Amino acid sequence: MPPPSAPKPDAATELLRDVNYVVTSAKEIRGMSDMQGALELLKRADQLNPDHPAIIAEMAQTYEQMGITDKATDSWRRIQLLGTTKAGSYFELASRRLGAGSAAVAAPAMPGVPGMESEKFLRLGACQVARDFTVNTGERYVLRVPIARAGNHPIDGKAVNLEVFFFDRVNGTKVAQTIAPEPVETWQSAPVDWSGTGEETLDVVYHLPALSAAEVQQHGRRSYYGYMLRLYHNNKLQDVAAEPRDLLEFGSAPGSAPAGANPLLPPVGR
Repeated sequence: MPPPSAPKPDAATELLRDVNYVVTSAKEIRGMSDMQGALELLKRADQLNPDHPAIIAEMAQTYEQMGITDKATDSWRRIQLLGTTKAGSYFELASRRLGAGSAAVAAPAMPGVPGMESEKFLRLGACQVARDFTVNTGERYVLRVPIARAGNHPIDGKAVNLEVFFFDRVNGTKVAQTIAPEPVETWQSAPVDWSGTGEETLDVVYHLPALSAAEVQQHGRRSYYGYMLRLYHNNKLQDVAAEPRDLLEFGSAPGSAPAGANPLLPPVGR
């Protein structure tokens, strides 16, 4: 008599084993400001996919947006402890997130970049993006970008440069750099000098006006998809951020930028 077959996992469990599904769903839930719901989904998936860096990174970012710094740090540390082989590109991301903190795990020096960690003067905080529903035509989103001093190094505002790239979903399927006008950026407070608390916040506005029939034919139907940031100090890369996280792979060579994209930072107004 043949042995009884093992019970098949239910559909919900199968979905939780699908990392792409979990990460995409968590982003959507987080986009609706349901941080606890996103965390519960990620925790269940983490049990079924132990130590998967994509899931842990989503948990870390969710904790960051909730302001739970210690748990975000623990999650980034988990990724670092996986090592470069298992964590892949997430290892470098975790190292950058932890590079300014006392809880950072010692990481091997980057080949060909001696003293890289000693050149970290700034880091990006937990960015937030919110849609402005008062706009009746097109789409308007406000991206809030905290920029914090790493350590006690004095910061020259003229040496700081932030590259901001917005992306559109095209015809509901593809993703491309936005065709929206150049974003408007504003410091929340002035003067900008990173003294005191050592953090300044920049608001960047994405506004895609309603497209005409001719523009739709030329560019496709478009809607907001996400952003990618690169922060520099004295032309040295300090930190990166993206939402959705797959946009981190965009123009992966530091300093590379698509045609027509300009670095942002409004005058610091001393």
